[in-house]
Amino acid sequence: MQHKVHVTSDKHPSIKVFIIAIGAIFLSACAATDLTSQKVNKEQITAHCAGQVEQHNNLTLLTNAQIPKGVVQPIGKGGLCTAQVFIAREDVTIWRAWNSEYNGSKLGKWWTFNKPLGSISKYRRENVICPSYSPLDMLVSCKLKAGTEVVVGPGQSAQCSEYFTYPASKTNQIYVADAKNTVTECQTYDGRFSWQTEPTQKVQATDSQLQ
Repeated sequence: MQHKVHVTSDKHPSIKVFIIAIGAIFLSACAATDLTSQKVNKEQITAHCAGQVEQHNNLTLLTNAQIPKGVVQPIGKGGLCTAQVFIAREDVTIWRAWNSEYNGSKLGKWWTFNKPLGSISKYRRENVICPSYSPLDMLVSCKLKAGTEVVVGPGQSAQCSEYFTYPASKTNQIYVADAKNTVTECQTYDGRFSWQTEPTQKVQATDSQLQ
C-alpha cells in the first residue's frame, strides 16, 4: 500500500511577512516611547528648577558619570533639582552646618562651597534645610581631597510639614557620598546666639493723614 504524503505549502507568505513587519514596528514604537518618556521626565525634573548647575574653578565636569540614586529628587522631596558629577582637580574647602546631638551628622553628605553667614532662616531657605533635618547648631569646614568625585546642583523644593514648604533654590549644594574618607583638615565651630535688631519698616503717611 502506498501512502500519500501531503506537503502543505504556505499559500500566503505575504501575510506572515506582514505580521512580522507589524511586530517589528510595534517593538520599535515601544522603544521610542520609552526613550521619549525618559526625555520628557528629565525635562519635567529640570523645568521647575530655580537655578542651574554652576561650574567651580577647582572642579572638572565628568560628562558621562552616573548621578547616584536619590540625589536628584521630585518636587517637594528635597535633595537636588538637577545635577552633574564633577571631580576635584585640587583640594577644595567646603562647609557643612550640622547637628550636635548626633555626631554622625558632622561628616554627612550635604555641603556648601561658601561659609554660612547672616540669617539662619535665610540659610535654611537657600539650602532647603527643613528644621526637622537639623538644628544647624554646629559648623565644620574641611578640605575636599583632590581626585574626589562629587555631585553639584541647585536644591529641590522640600515640603517640611503640612504648614510650609521651602521652594526650589538656585543655590548650588555639594553631595559628597563618603565624606569620612574624602575630606581632611577639618575645623569645627560651635554655634552661638547672635541677635540683631530687625530693620524697621517706614510707613509713608497718606494725604488724608497729613491733613
